[in-house]
Amino acid sequence: MKLQLKYTVFLVLLTIFFIIYFSNNKQVEETIIYFPIDSSLHFDHASTHLIPKGTGDSTYTITWKVNSALDQPAYLRQDVSLLYKNGKLTGALKNWRQNKQELSQKAKSKESESGRYEAVTFHYAEVHPSDTIFTSAQQLSKDKLYIVTTPSFQYFHRPLSEEHNQWKKTLDSLTDQTVQNGLEKADQAFHINLDQYKIISLTDLPSKKNQWLSAFPQFKREEVVGKLWEGLYKNYVLGIKKEDGSTMSSQGSTIPQLLLAKNQSEILVMFTLKDGTPIMLRQKL
Repeated sequence: MKLQLKYTVFLVLLTIFFIIYFSNNKQVEETIIYFPIDSSLHFDHASTHLIPKGTGDSTYTITWKVNSALDQPAYLRQDVSLLYKNGKLTGALKNWRQNKQELSQKAKSKESESGRYEAVTFHYAEVHPSDTIFTSAQQLSKDKLYIVTTPSFQYFHRPLSEEHNQWKKTLDSLTDQTVQNGLEKADQAFHINLDQYKIISLTDLPSKKNQWLSAFPQFKREEVVGKLWEGLYKNYVLGIKKEDGSTMSSQGSTIPQLLLAKNQSEILVMFTLKDGTPIMLRQKL
């Protein structure tokens, strides 16, 4: 009888251990949490690259690479990258590792139409200097690529000829119209006075962050960006919860527009889903 009781207790404790273990690991995988930036940490490198290759008959492949390395092992390393074609989300890369310095991700897709491709990546590290102190390091990277299939396959990051300039204007106009339509649809649904906000695209955050957040000191800018990606990861990358309680994939959605209130009170994230549903996320500052 005592032996049976001990065995039962052992099974209960073992079950509790596995529940806690897998719950903790799931939480680590599916969460980015902003902690104060640790100025003693830095990324040795953090990059996003889009590499095209023509395959004939107006088709081509794009290899999407994301790499980063912190200057020391971290409790958690995580990179999240989003890829857009002509203003709409075509894919996401997300990878996490514990007690690592470096992360490397790669994906390849086959395409057949001309397009403007933009990839934006949030590189993140969570560090535990002690049992009670948690800090973090973060960095942004991006890449933009124009691909043309007619009259022949060609690509460029920056236009190098008049023909490139014309294609850039065409693809920029197509992308900008798609993004603007999404913003206007969300604006009409939520009755936002756009004149009261400074607006940039998520894909422009790496290059325009300091200009967009110029009203804040540097440490606050990092906090705003970190908390922004914390919210995007939970409410965009992992799926969007609609008002009826259902969850929709972000695949096919327009590039999120970031609206910073001119009174520095909030940030709104606005976009439309593939089915046309307007979405607005709010981050109080």
